[in-house]
Amino acid sequence: MNRAEPAAPDDLLEVAREAARAGARTAAAWRGSARELLIEEKAGPDDLVSQADRDTERAVRAVLTEHRPYDTVLGEEEGTTAGRSGVRWIIDPIDGTTNYLYGRPDWAVSVAASDADSGRLLAGVVAEPAVGLLTEARTGARTTVDGAPVAPLRRHDLSRALVELNFGRPEQRHLAGPAVGALLPRVRDLRRGGSAAAALAQVATGRADALWAPGLHPWDCAAGALLVHQADGTVGALTGPTPGTWPRDGDVLAASPALWTQLRALLVQVYPAAGAGGSPAPDDADGTGPARGR
Repeated sequence: MNRAEPAAPDDLLEVAREAARAGARTAAAWRGSARELLIEEKAGPDDLVSQADRDTERAVRAVLTEHRPYDTVLGEEEGTTAGRSGVRWIIDPIDGTTNYLYGRPDWAVSVAASDADSGRLLAGVVAEPAVGLLTEARTGARTTVDGAPVAPLRRHDLSRALVELNFGRPEQRHLAGPAVGALLPRVRDLRRGGSAAAALAQVATGRADALWAPGLHPWDCAAGALLVHQADGTVGALTGPTPGTWPRDGDVLAASPALWTQLRALLVQVYPAAGAGGSPAPDDADGTGPARGR
């Protein structure tokens, strides 16, 4: 495959959908025998990985290798496999592993295709097996959930907004309390589901009105960001929107355009460094990392 050959978003979406479904089947099968899983801590007690995560990523990668053997793949568990096409896949086999292992419903399989050079998102699918939903999008078309187009994101009344939160990287967590204090008096209510991919799908489909999730990696948010973009929402960092892609610093605010502006004004008072562009990026925030050969 010549690197200059374009990839049709419809074709990429079809592959992303098949890959996400394969991952969802693997993860769901492991849920039936969750007590047999060997669970490990990666960076700490709140950062878990299991054989289900690894097997799910392998199931996703198998579909990508079958249909798109020359593409680059970035996955949470197996890192980067270098390719020579112009497409890079960004996958999270189980986003919300702690929820998954505890039998809670907020977890998702996330698969996105992006332009390998610019990072522009081309197609994305988020499967939420515990609630039986598949949300997908590609450039140039409306986000759909189980095949039905979603309504455009138009909410503008902050006092009636349900906002999802993530507490961020360890060095950001001391700001979680001030963030709650800044938001809670101004919004309908706050939630912390524990899966950024699921939360972004929920924003895109109207099951939540906004997400503030600092400290994400590309695999956490790439597919979900496209779902919000293609539902006429805004995604960006506190420095501003990032049309067509995800924030490189990993601090992700997603909402309807009107809510995005209001929430940014509140959050930048709590995270002034992030608003000024000074928030350090998480590891692999640009989707790069040590390549692993096929």
